[in-house]
Amino acid sequence: MKYIISTLLLLSTLQVVSQEWSTYQYKDRYSISIPSTMELRREDDTYTQILNDIKGSTIGFQITSTSNNRVVFQQAGLSTNKHEYKVKYCRILIDYYTCEEGKYYPYSSDRLDFDIEYYQTLLRTTKKKLQICNAQLLDVISADTCTINNCLATKFVYRRTGYNENSPVIVATYIIFNYSECVRITFSFRETEQNVWLNDLVKVKDSFQWMNLHHKVVEVMDTTKDEAIREGMELGVSTVWKVIFEIILGCCFLGFIIKPKREKDTNIEDILTVDDTKVNLNDTIINTPQIGTTSKHKAAQHRDVRNRIWKIVKRLLLTIVIIIGSCIICTLMGDYGYYINCYFYYPFYFIVTTYYTYLIWRKQEVYSEDIVLYPLLKKIGIYSDISDSYTLRKKLLLSVIPLSLVTILTSLLVVSISSLAPEDYGEVSIGSFILSLPVIAWIVFFVYVYGRKWLNNAHKI
Repeated sequence: MKYIISTLLLLSTLQVVSQEWSTYQYKDRYSISIPSTMELRREDDTYTQILNDIKGSTIGFQITSTSNNRVVFQQAGLSTNKHEYKVKYCRILIDYYTCEEGKYYPYSSDRLDFDIEYYQTLLRTTKKKLQICNAQLLDVISADTCTINNCLATKFVYRRTGYNENSPVIVATYIIFNYSECVRITFSFRETEQNVWLNDLVKVKDSFQWMNLHHKVVEVMDTTKDEAIREGMELGVSTVWKVIFEIILGCCFLGFIIKPKREKDTNIEDILTVDDTKVNLNDTIINTPQIGTTSKHKAAQHRDVRNRIWKIVKRLLLTIVIIIGSCIICTLMGDYGYYINCYFYYPFYFIVTTYYTYLIWRKQEVYSEDIVLYPLLKKIGIYSDISDSYTLRKKLLLSVIPLSLVTILTSLLVVSISSLAPEDYGEVSIGSFILSLPVIAWIVFFVYVYGRKWLNNAHKI
């Protein structure tokens, strides 16, 4: 029994030793942890290892000098040049770079777009390096941006041919930025040996740390309490004036588009009077037109032409205002990062713009119910069973009109204040929350209307 316990303890000790990791620090620039299955390559004494206490509790090695700012780690034992250590293959190459004077890399917290130009540059560079080494690129596995220990980085993973007819090699290159400096870490191992190296290499990647992490400097105005209040009031007043101006434009739009029915009173004199030529019913005598009747008739024709032209101009102006206004609102929503809210507001403004453009140019008379989208609601079965005009207008006044006004005014208000926008993709900001309120109100409205309709038709089932 004692022999078994001793054997188990020995095995556990060996396991702990096999999983031992060492932390390496390069010139007070960065640090990285390496497993005991790998070793630091030394070439012509260009590398020196000095036992050092890093951060008080972690014992590691200080890499004091290199010939070309490159650090290489390889499978343990390869430095002895024995064949038994050449059976497997694994490399970690770390290249350190600093910016040229007047040029800077992105901050670690910045957003980086991995565009097609950057991808093609990496692809060309990789192919040239492989040609020098008599290797070929087989395929690209992954090319994207990522974060390593909360630092911005790019990732480029590919497969290449192996040397000496060995299995293909997987290569993963990460470029980590830190404003004035950057590091390129290249991991490579044989595809057939990924079960041996992959888990450890992922831990190595995640262990990378900058010793001096540069943060983006945010300029903070040294303002007093009174100045902050004054700035807030100015922002509020400007926002209120924007909203008032937009409401005035909306009222002008309604005034232009509405054509109230004119009740034409029947007047016998109006019917029987034509261009100052009066018909006398008693005497059946037609009075002779007065001098100037022809000129007045021509003037009336000119006025009629001018009125028609003016009507067309007004319609064009209204159409342009509606289309441009909707496009501006939708564009600002996208620019400010309201991507989720756009799924509702883009179709909403498209429908509203199309409907009102049709309403402006149609020849039929426009009624008040047409302004509040009743024809569209009627087509989807909302309030289609109401024949009484008073009841219909009351329903529209208490439901559709407030919903439409709140939806439009809310979107106008949010895009007018850029500080409400989210700072990052997918973030829920105050502006996103405000924009979601009309969406919820519309959902509640449709559920309520269709629910009541469903309940009222219960007896037909």
